[in-house]
Amino acid sequence: MSAVDGTLTKRLEERALWVRRTVLEAIAERRKGHIGGTYSCVDLLVAYGGILRFDSAQPAWLDRDRFLIGKGHACLALYAILMDQGFIARERFGEYGVDGGSLGGQLDIRTPGVEYNTGSLGHVLGIGAGIALAAKLDGRDYRAVVMVGDAECYEGSIWEALAFAGQHQLDGLIAIIDRNRLSVMDLLGDDALFAGFGAKVTAFGWDYDEIDGHSFSSILEAFDGDRSTRPRMILANTIKGKGISFMENGVKWHHGVPNERELAVARRELGISE
Repeated sequence: MSAVDGTLTKRLEERALWVRRTVLEAIAERRKGHIGGTYSCVDLLVAYGGILRFDSAQPAWLDRDRFLIGKGHACLALYAILMDQGFIARERFGEYGVDGGSLGGQLDIRTPGVEYNTGSLGHVLGIGAGIALAAKLDGRDYRAVVMVGDAECYEGSIWEALAFAGQHQLDGLIAIIDRNRLSVMDLLGDDALFAGFGAKVTAFGWDYDEIDGHSFSSILEAFDGDRSTRPRMILANTIKGKGISFMENGVKWHHGVPNERELAVARRELGISE
């Protein structure tokens, strides 16, 4: 894709704003959620949710693209997108955070459209590689698209999966790193792992792109580029808390819940009417 249609990017921007508003109100109502790391990947989730192959009327359709998230605390954005796409009803979305409700703070495959149970970090890329290998062995063209957080990349199992996927030339595997540079409590700079990251990934036999994770044109171009015989890694530079000024790049907002004053500011910045 050499150029991305401006009408499409405008539509995606509008949906991303809707997701951010929906997430904020759900967290405000239930007084729980992970808004910072959710907001960093909203634009990525919205973009891929708009171009992956699926059928909400047949969630288990064999030839669907599989989308798996390692950073399960971003679940609330995915719930909103699944509601928008018709996988779950609005009433079920309203169960988020309710004792005994079906939607919790981690993803569960009993939710239509969810492909992977989250919780333990570091496993999702290996599972995505297995799915991509199955597609290759079966002669099918569905893709396995995996999103991981940058802190998750410190797990050794991620690198084992990188080696495996490169060795088997799993061209149906796409991995996206939400590079917001913050873990639960620490700054993740260009240290021994992330310094020269692209060279390390390509040495494992992957194609590599580094993009602005809040630019829909960049996201779509990287995803829909020329397909080779290699898996593809997309490092998306993002901002934790993106969209609300006082939350951006703030460690507090990994699991913080806005008070009434902060909520009023957040609603104003997102254009939510009182």
